[in-house]
Amino acid sequence: MTSRVARSAGLVTCCVRGISVKPEDSPTTLDLLVPWEIPLAHYLRDPERQQIRASLQQLLQALQTPDFDQARLQIEQILASLAVPETQSAQVKSTKTGLTSDDINDYDQYFGVNHVQTEAIALCLVRGLLTNCHRFMTLCAQQPQLDPQQIALQKQGFISYVHLLARAFYLEDLS
Repeated sequence: MTSRVARSAGLVTCCVRGISVKPEDSPTTLDLLVPWEIPLAHYLRDPERQQIRASLQQLLQALQTPDFDQARLQIEQILASLAVPETQSAQVKSTKTGLTSDDINDYDQYFGVNHVQTEAIALCLVRGLLTNCHRFMTLCAQQPQLDPQQIALQKQGFISYVHLLARAFYLEDLS
């Protein structure tokens, strides 16, 4: 995979196989829960339980929509229906890799990621998934030459993540 990064006047553009995607193409920054706060299981109480369940069900429907623009609009509506959780920025100072703190900060800035801590764990995880799906649908709509098989595989990955979150939040089967 060919990849290069161009930086000019504070703008970062990623070019992968001739595809240019700018961070401003998506309306939101990705608030990424810090790894040490990601739960294996997290029981939700009503009304949060119902809201998260409905959001995940609606996302599954959007992921089944063949029209990328329509799917993107559905995801925007889901995001608009969810509160933005109160978060505190968190500094990831080390990983179990060779990355330095500066490497992590560069990566985060480039990809529009903000590592956060929050009491609203489920809301943060679901909004993060929705943000990623929105960015993906935007890319697909802008780049009709993308391989349909690769698109289908990515959508299936998002669907699997929806079901993983549903299991972690003790939600009934989603349809």
